[in-house]
Amino acid sequence: MATVEGGSSGEKGQGGETTVTYYRLEEVAKHNSLKELWLVIHGRVYDVTPFLNEHPGGEEVLLEQAGIDASESFEDVGHSSDAREMLKQYYIGDLHPSDLKPQSGSKGPSKNNSCKSCWSYWIFPIVGAVLLGLLYRYYMAESKSS
Repeated sequence: MATVEGGSSGEKGQGGETTVTYYRLEEVAKHNSLKELWLVIHGRVYDVTPFLNEHPGGEEVLLEQAGIDASESFEDVGHSSDAREMLKQYYIGDLHPSDLKPQSGSKGPSKNNSCKSCWSYWIFPIVGAVLLGLLYRYYMAESKSS
């Protein structure tokens, strides 16, 4: 855990400066029980322990994500703007920059990184369609000549 002043988020300290507490993933991973449950969502660390009994999906859903980066799961569920606003009250700090995953946009990993050979998924159907077209033309030409 590290504290840095002058960051872009966190609570305001004296003189209008902000203080951000950074947590390592190893530290967050230690808080994975009903007594103390931390999550990482989009590089921010949240202590959602007080919210366990109130979570509409049940505490089991939060326990599955305890102590890890839950960004993808959080987005997959499609949380409302109210849920995102409510999340702010459980904010305790940011994930240490060295533990952040590289991202190309505001959400999730880059499509280019996750699928470097996506074009190969299209080549087989295209080649198959061309071959079927040629076979069809060949058989139609044969049937006309007979």
